[in-house]
Formats: sequence, C-alpha cells, structure tokens
Amino acid sequence: MNNWRSRSIHQISIIFSAVGISLLVAGILIGWFAPWASKTVSFLQIFRTPLSISGPYIDINAFLGAYITALAVIIAVLIGYNTSTLQIAGQLHSPALIRAILLSLAPFLICWSLTTYVALAYFIVPPTLVAQLIQLLLWFGAVVLLMIGYLWNLPWRLSGEHAALWSIRELRKKPMHQWESADGYAILQTGIVSAVTRSDLGTVHTMTLMIGDFLSSTYQESTNHFDRERYRAVKDLLSGCMQNVASAPNTVAFHLGIVAAGALLQGVAIGIAYDSERDLFSGVFRALRTEPGRLDPLWTGMRHGLCRKETHGDPYLVRYWRFHRSWDADDPRRIQFIAEMLVRFHMRCWRELAIGYYRERNSVNTSSNGEVSSGVYPSLWNVEEVNSEAAGMLADLYRDIAKYLAPEVAHISHSADNASLHDLPRQLLETIHSLVLQMWPTNEAEKARVAVIKAYEERREEIETTFIQPLY
Repeated sequence: MNNWRSRSIHQISIIFSAVGISLLVAGILIGWFAPWASKTVSFLQIFRTPLSISGPYIDINAFLGAYITALAVIIAVLIGYNTSTLQIAGQLHSPALIRAILLSLAPFLICWSLTTYVALAYFIVPPTLVAQLIQLLLWFGAVVLLMIGYLWNLPWRLSGEHAALWSIRELRKKPMHQWESADGYAILQTGIVSAVTRSDLGTVHTMTLMIGDFLSSTYQESTNHFDRERYRAVKDLLSGCMQNVASAPNTVAFHLGIVAAGALLQGVAIGIAYDSERDLFSGVFRALRTEPGRLDPLWTGMRHGLCRKETHGDPYLVRYWRFHRSWDADDPRRIQFIAEMLVRFHMRCWRELAIGYYRERNSVNTSSNGEVSSGVYPSLWNVEEVNSEAAGMLADLYRDIAKYLAPEVAHISHSADNASLHDLPRQLLETIHSLVLQMWPTNEAEKARVAVIKAYEERREEIETTFIQPLY
C-alpha cells in the first residue's frame, strides 16, 4: 500500500509538471509565434487582435503590478518552505541528496524567471495584443502548476524510499571496492538508523526491503577467492544498518534480517570466506549483545528473505541460483558456502542466547543485599530453554526450505538451463544438517539434537514429495 501511494504521488507530481510545461510552451506559441505567423497564415489573424478594442476596461499597468506581486509572493513562500524543510532533511540525509532535490526545482525556477522577466519587460513596454495578455495568464498558470508539482512531490523526495532509490542507483554505477566512498553508502546506513531512532517503522520496512533486493541481485562482480575491499564494503554496510536495533521493536530486527540475507548471498558471490578471522556478521552480534532476544526475529527475517516469496518478490536463493546457473555443479558457492554461513550464524545465535541467559541469571539472581530477586520468571534460568529455542530456529529453517523454497524452485521451467536448479533445495537441506551435526557440542543438548534430526527427516521427505508430485 505504501509503495502504491508513493508511486501515485510521484505520478501526480509528474502530471502537474507536464501540464505546467505545456502551458509555458502554449504561452510562447500564442504570445510570440502566432502573431508573427499570422502575417502568412490567415486563420491566425485572431492572435493579432489589439488590446485597444477593450477600451478602458483593462488597466494594463494595474494588471502587471498585481501579476508581478503575485509572482514575488510565490517565490517567497517557496523559498521559506524549502529552507525550513531542507534544513531538517539535511540532518537526516547527505548534502548530495539535498542538492539533487534542489535540482528538481529547475523547471519551476526557469519558468518563474522567464515569466517575471517578460512581465517586467511588458511593464516598461506595455503589450499591444490580446495574445500577449493571454500569454501572461498561461505562464502564471504554468508557474502555479510547477510549484504545486514540486511541493506535491517533495515529501516523497524526502522519504526513505527515494533516499534508498537514489543511493542504490549511485552504488550500482560504482565497483564494489568504491562503495564506502560514495554518498549513497552513508545515506543507506544513516537513513535506517535515524528511522529506527524515531520509531519510523514504515521507513525501516521500505528501506530494508530495497537494500535486501539490491544486495541479493547485484552480482556483476563475483569471484571464488577472498577480496578484502569487497568484504569490508558488504560487512560495514550491514553493520552500519544494525545500530540501535537492540532498543527497537522486534519488527526492526526482522526487517534487518532480510538485509542480512542479501548480505550473506552477496558475500558468498564475491568470495567472502566465513572463518574465525573474517566474520561478516560480527557487527550484527555486537549490536545485539545486550538484547539476545532480538536474534530470533533477526533469524526469522533472514530465512524469510532467503526462502519465502513475500513482499520482496522471489526468494533470494531462487534469484541467486537462477543468476548463477552457469556455475559448475560442484562450485562451493552454490551450496557449501551458503550452508556454512547459515550454520555458523545459527551457532553464534545459540552462543549469544546462552551468554545472555547466564548474564541475566547472574545479574538478577541476587539483589544487592544478597536476597533472591523475584523480578524474573524462574523458567528463564533454565538452560534447556536456550537449547530448545536454538533447535526451534533450525527446525524453522528446515521448514522454510521444504515448504516454501522447494516449491518455488519446482515451479521453475524444466529447460536445459534450469535443470540443475531443481535438486538444490534438497542439497542445501542435507548440507546444512550435516554441518549442524558436525558442529554440535559433544554430549550436550541431546534432547534438542533429537528434535533437530526428527525435523530434518520430516522435511527431507517433504521435499522429495514436492518434486515427485506433478505440478499443475
């Protein structure tokens, strides 16, 4: 609904501006071209009608005086409105974006300048034809419509959606290693952080979806070896967007999980290895260290972005595999690296949940005088709950792969180019589960381990059923 509203506002503004420019052109044709062409074209003689036939009914000087005054009032109001609005916007966005917004004033300023100049000239040398008076009226209408078009569109130009569009357009023109020096790179981060700070959830929703789409579909640069400059560009963009998320509602963490999903695939495509020395998500966990409860909605947003077809369109994994279908079947970037990053991300979530549990227990178990505090429900002190939650997060991922991702891949045409894609959901599920069991702490959380194995077996059977049944 918000996207439709934004598009309609922008389209109405374009209509106002187009009609205004049409009136400007019509004024030129009627006031200057038609009287000149009437010397050779007979039906244009009407435009050479002199003002003298109106007699004393039209006071040209009074008309021009009121006309010029109205133009002065219009420009004064517009300048005052712009000054206050853009000063506030300048604190939220880059000056480069504000300059781009001011450039959109160019049609109005050109029309206003031309109209004012001609009106002043007519004030000195009064017009003699009715067509010239009609010209001024048309130009005044053009000025008003161009002003309305600019003001109508200004809220959209100051919105997070326009800021994200402008920023992404700039980043697409630059190689990835130059992203950090671009204005758009900073605008994306400051736009989300400022929206989170003022609890503008609509802007957070719009900007995160656009950033996730951008990261999940920008693979002009890809490599199978590590590139530090590209790694820093993706990591710092993700980390910068995560500021203040700990104090925000869970829906913010969910939408930032969609950004994390796009960053994960972008990282795999450009050769970011996930190991102890290079952690793409270290900034994410640092931002949520004081609120590990936000990790579950963050994980939810990540798996929704990767596996589900929702407001962001096709699942990111479907886009990724479709774009890179020319890769060899054994290329680790197709399955292995994605699975490793997901599993290590989950293990880090599990670790942070456990740390949060122990931190909370140690900080609230006793009060300053050594007495047991009753402010926290005792079940929060049970480590089994942490294990159960971690197992549930894995089961949710298995479900999304089997229930949402596999059917989407199954609906891809069975052409020769896409034949290699249909087995990828099953391979991804198997690889993730294999890595999970390899990294599982020895002799710990056996109940959770059994629950994860059971969820895997159920979802693997569901995937096989999906590709066996005919799709209509």
